[in-house]
Parts: sequence; structure tokens; C-alpha cells
Amino acid sequence: MDYNQRTSMIGVWLQGILKRYTPPSSMDRDTLGQELQLIVEDINNNIPSSFEKVDLEVVLKKIDGHVRQYQASRTWPTIKTFIMSTKTAVDEYSRNTESLKVTSQSKLDAAVLMVKRIKSGGAIPEWILNPDSIYRQRLLLDTDLVESDFNKYLDPTATMQ
Repeated sequence: MDYNQRTSMIGVWLQGILKRYTPPSSMDRDTLGQELQLIVEDINNNIPSSFEKVDLEVVLKKIDGHVRQYQASRTWPTIKTFIMSTKTAVDEYSRNTESLKVTSQSKLDAAVLMVKRIKSGGAIPEWILNPDSIYRQRLLLDTDLVESDFNKYLDPTATMQ
């Protein structure tokens, strides 16, 4: 996403959020518009530029929740509240997506090890021999294993290590 797309998306989202609150009575229309622009800029500046549209959508929802959590009155939340909420939401989202990457990598590593075991005739769990096993089917689809690689385990004279 480019700068204009991001700030436009944040601006539309922010206007929807601010409808739930009363604008500060000391601000005229122009000042409210300036405040809105400043909030959009500050939110945008605290979200990594590498975030795609889907990432931004998730983070904006999280920001909304944090703003509601921190806000004590029915008037517009302060810029500081939006900045704190943005930083917290981005941190939570980044931690969650990082753990997903680690989990995916762990699954990949486990699959690589299992393929090596099968290819070398090493010990494998019995449930992988079941042709209906989802894990077995994934190994056959995602790796260079073929059905015949399992034959050595199905042969009654075969010995497992």
C-alpha cells in the first residue's frame, strides 16, 4: 500500500470511530479537521510500512479495542490515546504473526525430518502408515515422497529400526 492508500484507509476508519464520541467543544470545524489529520498521521507513523491492507485492517480493529479500553470519557480520545493504542496493537499483531511464522517453520522442519526418516527406512509412527492419514497425504502432496516409499513399512518381512 502506498502512503495515500494507507492514510485514506486510516482516515475512513477513524471517522467511523470518532462518531461514537463527542467532539471537543473548544474546537471549531477547521481545528477538528486538523486534529483528524494529525491523528491519522500519528497512527500511520506508528504502523510499519511493510504492513499490507489485511494487516492494517486487523491492526485498526485492535486499535479500536484499545482506544475503548483506555478512553475514560465520551469526548474524542486524545492523540496520545491513539498513539498508545496503535503501538500496543502493532506489538500484539507482530507477536502473533511472528509466532505463526515460527509454528509454520516448525511444521516444515518436522515434515523434512519425517521425509528423511521414511526415505532412510527409519522408525516412524504407525498412524502415518494409514492411507487416510491427513499427515501422510500432506507429505505425499508437499514433498517428493511417493506411495512406494511406504511399502518397506507395509512389507511383513520388513524390520523397523
